[in-house]
Amino acid sequence: MTSKLRMSRRAFIQSSAALAGGLAVGRAAAQGTLKISHWQHHAPGRAATVERFKGEFEAAHPGVTIDFQSIPWTDYWSKLATGVAAGAGSAPDVFQIPMGLLEEYIAGGNLVPADKSVISAADIESTYLPWTTQRALKDGQYYGLPLDVQTLLVYRNNALFEEAGLDPAAPFTDLNDLYEQSVKLTKKTGGFTDQVGFDTSYYSAFQTILYQQYFQREQNGQPWVDRATNQLVWRDYPEVLNLFKWFVKLSTDTDDSAFLPGESRFGLGKAAMTLAHPVNRGNLAQQAPDLKYTIVPFAPRLAGQQPYTGGSHWAWVVGKWAADPQMAWRWVQYCTSTDAQFVWSETGGDLPSAAALSSDARFRTDANAKTVMDSLSYASPWEWVGWAEWVGEFDTARDQVVLGGQSPENAFNTMVDNLNKVIAQHSA
Repeated sequence: MTSKLRMSRRAFIQSSAALAGGLAVGRAAAQGTLKISHWQHHAPGRAATVERFKGEFEAAHPGVTIDFQSIPWTDYWSKLATGVAAGAGSAPDVFQIPMGLLEEYIAGGNLVPADKSVISAADIESTYLPWTTQRALKDGQYYGLPLDVQTLLVYRNNALFEEAGLDPAAPFTDLNDLYEQSVKLTKKTGGFTDQVGFDTSYYSAFQTILYQQYFQREQNGQPWVDRATNQLVWRDYPEVLNLFKWFVKLSTDTDDSAFLPGESRFGLGKAAMTLAHPVNRGNLAQQAPDLKYTIVPFAPRLAGQQPYTGGSHWAWVVGKWAADPQMAWRWVQYCTSTDAQFVWSETGGDLPSAAALSSDARFRTDANAKTVMDSLSYASPWEWVGWAEWVGEFDTARDQVVLGGQSPENAFNTMVDNLNKVIAQHSA
C-alpha cells in the first residue's frame, strides 16, 4: 500500500491510549507486573508489526509486558497443540489461529470470549465487516478478532491480454468466458508449454470459490456441512460435481504443472491469469516491479449473476488460562482496532476488516485497489472445518484426474469421503 496510509507513531498511541483510558486496569496488572504471552507463526513483516505494537502498548500500560514469540511455521502447530494440551504455564495467553479452527477451539472450551469492558458484542458488530467475525460468534459472544483478511480475485497480464486481442479490464461474462479466454491465452510449441492461459495452481482456493459461489448465489447460502449429519452436502447437488469437472478441464487444457514448477509464473510473465489474494500485489511489486496487470472479480457461474468471492482471515484469540483475560483482550483489541489496520495494511498487505474503511480513499488509490476493496462487500468466509487438510484433499483430487488419469467422479467422491473424515475429526 502507499505511504498515504501511514499514521504517525504518536497519533496511533494517542488514539489507542484514549480508547483504553476509560477502561479499568486489569486485575493482575493492578497487583504488579503482568506478562502476557503471545504466539503466532513467523512472517518477517508481521513480526516487526507486532514488535512495534508491543512497544507502544507497554508504554501505554506500565507494568504490562508482552512476551511475544514469532514461531516458524513448521514448528508453530506442534508447539501450540502441546501448549494448549498442557494449559496454564505452557499455553500462550494470546495466539493466532485460522478461521477454520475457531469453532473447534470454542467448542473445546479453550477460549474466553471478548471482555465486555474492552469491546462488547455490539461494538464488534458495529466495527467489523460481518463475514470477518462470523465464525468467531457463539451464543451471542465473540471469541476472536480478525487479522490477515483476504479475498480471492483474478490477476490478468495486460500485455498478454492485449497481444491476444482481449481487454484486460473487461469483466468475465461467466465461467465459459473464463475458460475460452484461458484457452486463447495458452501457448504451446511442439507439445511443450510456452505460456499458461490460467495458472490454476492454487487448487484449494479455486475449488473453494467455485463451490461457495454456487451455494451463495444459487442455493440461498446453503452451508457446505449439514448440521444434522455433520457431512458435506455436495453430493446432493450435481452442480458441484460439474464444477469440479469444469475445474479439472480448465487445469488440464490451460495449465501445465510441469511448466516452471515452484516459480511465480504470473510474475515471470508466463501465465496470462492467476487466482490470488490482494496481498499478492506486494509480492509482485518486489518480484516484477515493471509488470502491468489488472485485477478483476472471479467469473460468475452463470451470466448475469452478481460477483462473488471467498474471504479468509485469521483471528487473535485469548486462552482460558490467561492470568488476566481483560488485559489480554485489551492487547488483542489494540492490535486489531481500526487505527491498527492502517499499519497492518502497510506491513502485511492485509485488507481492513473495519467496515468504515471499506470506502476510505486511502485504500482506493487506483483501479486495482478499488476492485480489491469492492470485493470485501460481496465476500463470505471460507467454510473449511479445519485448515491444512483441505488444501491436501483439494490438491490430491485435482492431481488424480489431471496427472493420474482417474475419472472426475471417482476423484470427487474420494475427496468428499476424506473431507467428511476431516470434518468429523475437527468436530469431535
